Amino acid sequence: MSLLEKPGISIREGRLGDLEALYAITLATGDSGSDASRFYADKKMMGHIYSAPYLLMAGGFCFVAEDQYGVCGYVVGTLDTLSFAGELEEHWWPDLRRRYAEPDRERRDRWTADERRAFMFHHPELPPDPVLKHFPAHLHMNLLTRARGHGLGRQLLEKALCHLSEQGGLHVHVGAGKTNRCGLAFWKACGFASLSCALALPDGGRTEWLGRPVSVC
Repeated sequence: MSLLEKPGISIREGRLGDLEALYAITLATGDSGSDASRFYADKKMMGHIYSAPYLLMAGGFCFVAEDQYGVCGYVVGTLDTLSFAGELEEHWWPDLRRRYAEPDRERRDRWTADERRAFMFHHPELPPDPVLKHFPAHLHMNLLTRARGHGLGRQLLEKALCHLSEQGGLHVHVGAGKTNRCGLAFWKACGFASLSCALALPDGGRTEWLGRPVSVC
């Protein structure tokens, strides 16, 4: 029996009341799928980047998986990465920049995990230009341990791809840490292919960029 066949399991559109769950799941899966809470003094640092804005800002979308214990996973994304980056620059990052000082670059080798994320608030990075051009939509997905291994990730992905398709999306990308073997294996099993050779991306960096056509519905 799959997880979604069990009583009380559902996938639905995210709502404001899910915000704290998104923050918690982002942290609980933030170390290549494992709990990253030991690294952070501020438990919302990762969620400020990888989940919350997609629920709260125009141009983003969010679907959550919910079981009898509450929200246990999510997929978030946007149809147009570059346009969404502009929305964040105008309406999301300014408040975070006021709340979190930019860390001193001269002591970069001694930054805490919180300071590394704060630097990202002040200097958000975009994927390489060829990725943005050819695979303009993007996704982030995370599942708590109890929700894994039952096909729920594929169900969330299908929901997100259908949503993108309905918006006219054609191609979507994800970024996965090169050391995150489980994450890379999942995306590749779901039809995503590495873009390094296809788009002649520069070598180096800690992120592997993968992409696929949106069409699934």
